[in-house]
Amino acid sequence: MNDLLQTGQKKRRKSGIPTGNAGEYLVMGELLRRGFDAQIADRNTTGYDLVAGWPGAPLKRIQVKTVRVQPWFVSRPSFAGDALDEITVYVLLGPEDNEKPARFFIARNSEVAEHAHYPEGWVKNGFLKFKAIESYENRWAIIRD
Repeated sequence: MNDLLQTGQKKRRKSGIPTGNAGEYLVMGELLRRGFDAQIADRNTTGYDLVAGWPGAPLKRIQVKTVRVQPWFVSRPSFAGDALDEITVYVLLGPEDNEKPARFFIARNSEVAEHAHYPEGWVKNGFLKFKAIESYENRWAIIRD
């Protein structure tokens, strides 16, 4: 029996903010570990979460999408116009009690745009399944290119 039927109240959904923050800091740490320059963008920045690049090269804007369990929810504007050239790091954390390390999938938006699924009635958002991005695991060099 679900919580709604047992208590008469709808179960509250957990905030996604801690998960998103964890992903951003994990990506920044991984980039720094690999020799990149990286920093978290200001909290009010729209369209990207951090900037990173190889030392001496221009910094690139990086979007980070983090989930505990796939799929990743995405917005349509990420797969249109100039945003197609941008890089997104998809982070899979696993459940809170997960002992395995986080997994990182790095792709240009243009590479995965055709795999974004928009259910009927979803105007601004859609999702990407694991199968659509699994071949992009640990492609950190794309940030250097």
